[in-house]
Amino acid sequence: MSIVAGIFLIFGSLLTMIGGIGVVRFSDLMSRVHAAAKAPTLGLLLVAVGAAIEIGSGKAVVTLALVVGLQLFTSPVATHVLARASYGQVDIELDGGDDLAQHFAERQAAEAEGAAAVGEAKLAEKRTEQTGDQGDD
Repeated sequence: MSIVAGIFLIFGSLLTMIGGIGVVRFSDLMSRVHAAAKAPTLGLLLVAVGAAIEIGSGKAVVTLALVVGLQLFTSPVATHVLARASYGQVDIELDGGDDLAQHFAERQAAEAEGAAAVGEAKLAEKRTEQTGDQGDD
């Protein structure tokens, strides 16, 4: 059993190390974010499996399963939020189309239309108040 656990622990540690090297070596932000998210998550999964095999108790297995589950849930979300927040702050050269830029442009257009509609409504309300004030005289 300890040989199998050792293999899982070694491969998990190697994947985590490869992710760390990728963060240091990659040149642009999105590649670094990708390296920081993918490899260490799988590395943690393999380390947890190896530790669960080595420890062998039910409590440890449940605890490690909880750790892995929470990591698998939070790591992609945190990476997505980090990448999305840094999108407009850093110049990024993309290989293909930029769907996020299109989304932001559509959102700005919708907000501008909404602001214009609110402005028109306020103007109409002012006119109504003014005509109402003139009718009272």
